[in-house]
This record gives sequence, structure tokens and C-alpha cells, in this order.
Amino acid sequence: MKRSEELREQIKDLQALKDKKYYEMVTSRVDPTMESWQAAWNEYYEKCGRQLSETIRQLEHEMLVEINRELDVGDGATLCLYSDRYACTVIAKTAKTITVQRDKATRDPNFKPKWEAGGFSAICVNQEEQSWTYERDPNGEITKCYWSEKLGRYTTGGDQSIKVSPGRHEFYDYNF
Repeated sequence: MKRSEELREQIKDLQALKDKKYYEMVTSRVDPTMESWQAAWNEYYEKCGRQLSETIRQLEHEMLVEINRELDVGDGATLCLYSDRYACTVIAKTAKTITVQRDKATRDPNFKPKWEAGGFSAICVNQEEQSWTYERDPNGEITKCYWSEKLGRYTTGGDQSIKVSPGRHEFYDYNF
């Protein structure tokens, strides 16, 4: 089992424990007044809610780092520019680098941008509905990416402004 999957299970178990404690200590109280609820909430938060939430947040961050670290040759990846996203495939990996090659992404022909007046001229109000299909492009642009311990992911660019995420997620920002 991959480390990210182990972390996902730990998070799931802790979230279930957190929900159970919340139910026991807050929602199952008989006295429905606001003062009683607030007192129960404060007691829950101080006894276990804060610690469980912090532990879950730490594990979620660790899981995301592991998911990024687990990228391997043949996996889909996304170059995250400023607001646009480019789908790629990992074509090489070393201890501290991955090399990705841009895939051919074809936008669903049924998607039609809807424009409303605003901004400098108009705003695309449905750009989040874009969907794409992907295929490997042996002639696609090749980019070498470096592991950043600070960010817990692969990046490129001198200022680490271009980040790599697992999975293919092409996106064109019509509003930029």
C-alpha cells in the first residue's frame, strides 16, 4: 500500500472519531439553549476538537506531499501556471526530478463559453464547466521539474512559480 493511501485511511479514521466525539459531546446534549450549546462546543473543542483538527490538517498536508512524491513514469500530471493548466505525462524520473511532456488536450466541442458584460469587457461565467480529453503527444513540449522540499511538490522556473500536480487537468482561463 502506498504511503498516501495509508495516510488517507488515517485521516478517514480520525475524521470518524472527530465526528463521533462531536456528536457525543455537542449534538446529543438534551438542553437545546444557545448557552448550553456554546458551553458544550467549547468543552468539545478544548478537550479534543482542536487537537483532532490540527492532526487531520497535518496528515492531509503530509498526504498531499506523498501523492506528489509518488508521481512516476507514465503517470498523468498537470503543469499549473498562473491560472492556466497544461496536461502532461511523466516521461522520466530521478531522485529529485521528473521530466514531463505536454499531452494533446482536446476541449469538449459541446462546451461553449458564456459571456456576460463586466470586467474590462466581458467575463466568461461558465469556464469551470470545461471538459477535456487527453492523448499522449510524442512531439509535445518537454519540461524538467525539480522537487521542492519547501513546497512538498515538483516545480519549475527559477522562482518555483510553475508547480506540478498529479493527474491531467487541462484548463484555459478565459478571464485572464
